[in-house]
Amino acid sequence: MVVATTAGMFLVCFESLCTCFGSKRKDGSEVHVLAGHSDSLSSSEMRSISDRIPASPLRVPASPSRFSLSSPPSRNEPLNLSLEHVVKLTHNFSPTLMIGEGYFGKVYRAELRDGRVIAIKRAKKEHFVSLRAEFSNEVTLLKNIEHRNLVQLLGYIEKANERLIITEYVSNGTLREHLDCQHGLVLGFNQRLEIAIDVAHGLTYLHLYAEKPIIHRDVKSSNILLTEGFRAKVADFGFARTGPTEPGQSQIETDVRGTAGYVDPEYLRTNHLTIKSDVFSYGILLLEILSGRRPIEVRRGATERITVRWAFNKYNRGNVRDILDPMLTEAINENILNRIFDVAFQCVAPTREDRPHMKEVVEGLWKIRRDYTKMQRIAELTL
Repeated sequence: MVVATTAGMFLVCFESLCTCFGSKRKDGSEVHVLAGHSDSLSSSEMRSISDRIPASPLRVPASPSRFSLSSPPSRNEPLNLSLEHVVKLTHNFSPTLMIGEGYFGKVYRAELRDGRVIAIKRAKKEHFVSLRAEFSNEVTLLKNIEHRNLVQLLGYIEKANERLIITEYVSNGTLREHLDCQHGLVLGFNQRLEIAIDVAHGLTYLHLYAEKPIIHRDVKSSNILLTEGFRAKVADFGFARTGPTEPGQSQIETDVRGTAGYVDPEYLRTNHLTIKSDVFSYGILLLEILSGRRPIEVRRGATERITVRWAFNKYNRGNVRDILDPMLTEAINENILNRIFDVAFQCVAPTREDRPHMKEVVEGLWKIRRDYTKMQRIAELTL
């Protein structure tokens, strides 16, 4: 196995991450990497730290065709809203309607006359000029993609000193909020597995089935939105880039963008971006889903501060149960745990060549889900 044979390399790769990065930041904060941006970490600074799924697995959604991961046409029709109309819908961007805030700007909830609820992302004025490329990029890419595990673009406005992106409203908050139990419920193991599969589906579509390969560049738990049914949708395409399109081309050279703890170390070191950079971020996300820990736990001791390194030490010693979120009280077969952690650590392999493609990740998780479901059924029959 790749992970087992590269244990030494893996530990060396993440040794440099165990610094005192972020010791003055509040736990849970995120640091974006924006090359050339004054209020973000530089690449050199980064390198120093390098809809309802039931709790029971007996009702598991069927896997889509391996070569048809796109969903049927959505019922969400494109919107043609004026700036004046948006101002009315949001009560002049009232704080009471704000549902989130990211680097790009604030997000507001609005209800149309027909009862449909939408989300409106408003660019921050202080970053208006510097984020022009992110705005145009997100609009261009979202216009050309549609998949049930990707947030759908419904419209956009670029007028005067306003830049607005209008998307479908995903009502159940972010994955990170649920891992923090901000909504009052603990995600069960089956729910976490299904969320992981949903995200992998979305990334597989971006990498293989979009008109041109798309690299998200900011895969993280706060960019995964959940529906009321706990289906996952990948959001926030401001940092996304079209991937290599020329025959024989495997990477593109670009400034480093992303969030501390999720960014591919090879990308940080070389500025060479590939679809395998998303795979690395996904591996970090998968560990986060299973452990409940953020990639960088600034309030923990040196040996636990970098989650991927801490988890790999546990995994390498055969203590996989110790990696699981302590809020998960259900009994889970150790073989299932080993297999899902195998997937995670293959995704974060130090060299890109050793990482799987997202399509392989999806297929591996499908098999784990199938076997987990069988075990649960057998266990229920023997009660």
